[in-house]
Amino acid sequence: MLLALTAVMPTSVFAHDAGTYTILVKESGFSHNSPQLVFNDSAFWYNVDNSSNITHRIVFDSDGDGLYNGTLDWDSGNLSYECERDEFGNQTDPDCKVTFEITFNGTWGPGTYNYQDLMSNGTVYNGTVVVQPDWHPAEGDTLPLGGYEFGNVEEDIELDSQTEENNSRDWLLWVAGASGLLSLLLIGLLILGFAAGLDEENTENLPLVDDNDIQDIIEEE
Repeated sequence: MLLALTAVMPTSVFAHDAGTYTILVKESGFSHNSPQLVFNDSAFWYNVDNSSNITHRIVFDSDGDGLYNGTLDWDSGNLSYECERDEFGNQTDPDCKVTFEITFNGTWGPGTYNYQDLMSNGTVYNGTVVVQPDWHPAEGDTLPLGGYEFGNVEEDIELDSQTEENNSRDWLLWVAGASGLLSLLLIGLLILGFAAGLDEENTENLPLVDDNDIQDIIEEE
């Protein structure tokens, strides 16, 4: 029923609402090591490590040169636990940062990003962000490379229905074949029984001839 309704409904394309995924940067590592995002989403790192004089630096080395200054590299700079403010609430150090954000909608698109947290005490933590494509096909569109469509379950439902239908058909064919074989066996038994009955009846109807009759027949000849 679900598939039938889906087939007759007009096809619409809905864009993914961009979201922000917060990753807490702690003294012991990240709150989430491998978050799953969708194209247009953002990753937001927030330093909650209040250790004395410790800063964190979120980096991604796309080209592997160890410099973190490439076009596709990340470098948050030093993230502090808090930034000093004056009596009016204004930040006294314009370079002080507590958070870092990357949006995956242009320079950085779908893919797997293995990044690091370089702490000022020499400790290094590894993290991963996985970004899936935001795929919403219109009528007639084909699936992405590899045949995977993010968030789509209709294809799985259709395949399950086809499997159940094939299993039912195979079972009916097996029952029909067994019934036909049994019918042939019954017909064969009936024919054999009828033939045996005829032989017995013919044997019973034969005339009985005694020795005197046989002698008379010989004398007549």
